[in-house]
Amino acid sequence: MEFHPYEPFDQNKAQKTVWEKLKSAFKDEEGVAFYRYPIFNRNGNLHREPDILLVHREYGLWVIECKGCYINNIASIQGHEWKMNDWHSEVETPVAQAEDQMFAIKNRLTERRETRGLVSFNFRVVLPFVKYEEWQSRGLDNFPSTQGVVLLAEDLTPKTFREKIIEGDKQNPQTMMTDEQWEMVKAVLGGTLPSKPPRSVPTGTPSNNPIRVIQAIESKLKVLDEQQQKVAFEIPDGAQRIRGLAGTGKTVLFAKRIAKMHARNPDWKLAFVFFTQALYDEITERIALEYRGMTGEEPNWINLKILHAWGTKSREGFYRSLALKCGVNPKSLNDVKNEIGATSPAKSFEYICDRLEQDVKNIPVIYDAVLIDEGQDLPPSFYRLVRSTLSDPRRLYWAYDEAQGIGSLIVPQPVTIFGKNPDGTPVVDLGGNKLPNGDITPPVYEGGIRKAHNMNRCYRTPRQLLMTAHAINMGLFRQERALQGVTNKEEWEKLGYQVLDGDFTDASVKAGKKVTITRPDKNSPHPIDQENFEAKDAVGSPLVIQPFASEHSEQKWIAQQVADDLKLGFDPCDIIITGPSGDNENNYFQSLQEALRKHGVKSCIAGVDTPRDIFRMDGYVTISNIFRAKGNEAWKVYACRFDYATKPLSWKQEREIHKRNEAFVALTRARVWCVVTGLDSPIFDELQKALEKYPNFAFTAFNKKTIERNNDENDDTEEMKTQTKLPLLV
Repeated sequence: MEFHPYEPFDQNKAQKTVWEKLKSAFKDEEGVAFYRYPIFNRNGNLHREPDILLVHREYGLWVIECKGCYINNIASIQGHEWKMNDWHSEVETPVAQAEDQMFAIKNRLTERRETRGLVSFNFRVVLPFVKYEEWQSRGLDNFPSTQGVVLLAEDLTPKTFREKIIEGDKQNPQTMMTDEQWEMVKAVLGGTLPSKPPRSVPTGTPSNNPIRVIQAIESKLKVLDEQQQKVAFEIPDGAQRIRGLAGTGKTVLFAKRIAKMHARNPDWKLAFVFFTQALYDEITERIALEYRGMTGEEPNWINLKILHAWGTKSREGFYRSLALKCGVNPKSLNDVKNEIGATSPAKSFEYICDRLEQDVKNIPVIYDAVLIDEGQDLPPSFYRLVRSTLSDPRRLYWAYDEAQGIGSLIVPQPVTIFGKNPDGTPVVDLGGNKLPNGDITPPVYEGGIRKAHNMNRCYRTPRQLLMTAHAINMGLFRQERALQGVTNKEEWEKLGYQVLDGDFTDASVKAGKKVTITRPDKNSPHPIDQENFEAKDAVGSPLVIQPFASEHSEQKWIAQQVADDLKLGFDPCDIIITGPSGDNENNYFQSLQEALRKHGVKSCIAGVDTPRDIFRMDGYVTISNIFRAKGNEAWKVYACRFDYATKPLSWKQEREIHKRNEAFVALTRARVWCVVTGLDSPIFDELQKALEKYPNFAFTAFNKKTIERNNDENDDTEEMKTQTKLPLLV
């Protein structure tokens, strides 16, 4: 059985006792159990949150309400009302409460046709500190409202607990479910993602029209897998890191988490922080949608802040707001240019965060929890500033994907960012740290919530595109040698790959031996990668490459292709044109816009034709630099000027790794199709090799001694090279 403790155990000993007893009784059974399963009603912020929810394949669904009272706490029972003595409330209604929670969950399953009528529903009240003799001596066993629905201390042995559930199942039997039905029940209970109604397909549309692919994907129920459920609903008492591939749903899951936190704890001061300014409206609407789905109300935007990491005079940001609260005049991009000269947005932001950390010694406590998205783009000083603003127990949750770091190359490793306490223990511990006494810190908090998650199942980008993006990002088929990557079998598995052959030992590297990898089906859940996908005939090739002799030819060709896409039925908002940053980018985009105009295609350059925080306009194809495109997605992406994937811009002090990270971002914006264009260059040879070798990529072995940047999760080599001296944090 799967056990999901979504929140830390508090002082409620009854809940913890029953949870442990349940784990002992059903550990080898087929089912899933949730501690504090999140369900909200539509009457204000009052939420229904069953203490324990058990879903058993053979015995149905059970809501278990735990009460930690002793027999002397119960004065009398009248119907559903329990009069209490020396208790936190005068009256309890545990049976009615459990029944109401059961019906709330029943509604979740019966409102969907796929799960309607599949599950039997039951509830029980458990009093782990009341014995049968005490219960009977008070005559409480004879009440109609308690008979058969109250379990006592003696019922919680593994054998008896199971017998009580089986006995209940005989009274309300669970029908046999097929494997597919059982998986659907678990999926719906585990959570779904909001989605718009699927688009309609005009009559007479050919079977191979790509619009049929989009319609088929939009029609599918979007459910959370087991790991996504944890990321969406866990509220750890302490730090938590989410390392996830592009397209694993990090942003959406964090939106779900903060919405739940706000609904459950409306007085908490919360902040959702991100780096890509063009995501403002999308993130705000996503969080509002999740919160409305839970409560039927709008969020309280005073207690729940959506903050760009920097901020502007017109839009509140984390840095700007904090600087003002500290009595410091916040710096703008122009201020940075005047002080240190023109540099990248990431370097500029690092500079202002470093200065604020140095100039302010007493950071005010402002928030009860902060969730950071796009963590790979944020400097170490920013993390330290954020942590300083948090109340205990310092709920700092951050998500990152090092392959998308298109500014900074520093992966947020806790020990190198936050340092150690005077006693040698890490300030922020995610597990696996060696303490001064030789002990290794555990990877989980008390109760079972993990301190870190590695998400490797990509839902947005098809397998071929994702594998190609990683190959380009790391330089697996680069003529000289790979530039960056992970250097052992375990790390490849964390990225969702399987090493079919070869290794990364010094001997293999020296001998130039090959390593062969692939992505297993279980880590490739994209609909078009499934054998039973109904619109396979319309997919075609997810990856198309087309080099050109001149940028003018490239622009003309892209414009013609986009015009053809719109004739096939694509909506302009289905298409993004982006690519690695290059010289004279503004002129390139304007020329491309003119080429599109000649074909009657309306387009907008994000941040030029739109406000800085708006990425799309209805009826317009979006053209965007890679920095604004990051975090956005489209059904079809034109990754243009791809020759710049190997051409660092000297005036930006870039390395080739920066450019390959930009290339990775461009490729993984695509939900189905990516068309790669650019001037003919060696990068197209690498793309061609990826097309030919798919689905098994064989490349020359490398290890941390032969590459420029090692991306192994717990390797701090790169960070130690670039990290400034840490302040002493306590």
